[in-house]
Amino acid sequence: MDKNRKFILSVEDDPDTQEMLGVLVKQHGYYFQAVDNCADALRVIREKDPAAVLLDNLLPDGNGIELCRQVRQFNKKVPIIFLSGSGFGQEQEEALESGANVFLTKPLKLDKFFTTLVQYAPVAE
Repeated sequence: MDKNRKFILSVEDDPDTQEMLGVLVKQHGYYFQAVDNCADALRVIREKDPAAVLLDNLLPDGNGIELCRQVRQFNKKVPIIFLSGSGFGQEQEEALESGANVFLTKPLKLDKFFTTLVQYAPVAE
């Protein structure tokens, strides 16, 4: 793995969304790994130290808000970009209070998504 390329982890249980995120992230010069549950996400974050985490809320073994809280117990630095189909204020507020750096709603506005991704995980150092 090229040390100058950043590794982005996506935690999303929808295969179509995972595929789309993978294509978009790779096209912009990042490495990409996808997991579809909280347990795998925690393992990968501990083992691989991603440059950023793209996090969905509704997952088969929990939710993104709780996962975010768990991650913040051992990693305060990794940027967490919350991606959710629900734009309700309460979910957004809970996500940010749990430690997410930013909350984006789906469907994603690509310019906002890439601006946010580059802000938190520049492509090269």
